Amino acid sequence: MSRVAGLALVILLLAGCGVRPTGVVYAGDAPVATASGSPRSQVFLLAGGGIPRPVWRPADPADPQRVFDTLLSGPTREERARGLTTELPGITKIVVHALDSRALLVETIPPMLKLSAEAYAQIYCTGLLLSAQTVVKISYLDDGTKPDGMPDCPGAEPFRSSPTIEPPSGART
Repeated sequence: MSRVAGLALVILLLAGCGVRPTGVVYAGDAPVATASGSPRSQVFLLAGGGIPRPVWRPADPADPQRVFDTLLSGPTREERARGLTTELPGITKIVVHALDSRALLVETIPPMLKLSAEAYAQIYCTGLLLSAQTVVKISYLDDGTKPDGMPDCPGAEPFRSSPTIEPPSGART
């Protein structure tokens, strides 16, 4: 009996279960990977009328200092051709202090006690787009209130007032 069962199995395997051969079927081009190998973040530049607009930069969002360094580089040639500008040309450096997992203190060098609403928006909105940031203060003199005329941050959380935060030890006064 096992000889008959083995012969039946061989016949079924040779029959190929009824699948008939076909010619080559064209299924389109092979997929192409388009993702960048390096992490990217968004920083805010200004469009016509001082409206903040996010643009991509090659900076890891886990490194807030690097993100703000790229913000200071200003618009690329292509971005300038599209009308994007910056209000940060007088600032030579931005120093970022992580106060806790949700708050950043951003210090401008030279210290700018009074930033334009557009410059404030560029820094503030860029900080909000960093992962898990809900409080961004721009120097310890900042009282957490929105400057007059500051536009909203498209793509980021709306401006929210924050409690007064003490400067980190070693921060300039």
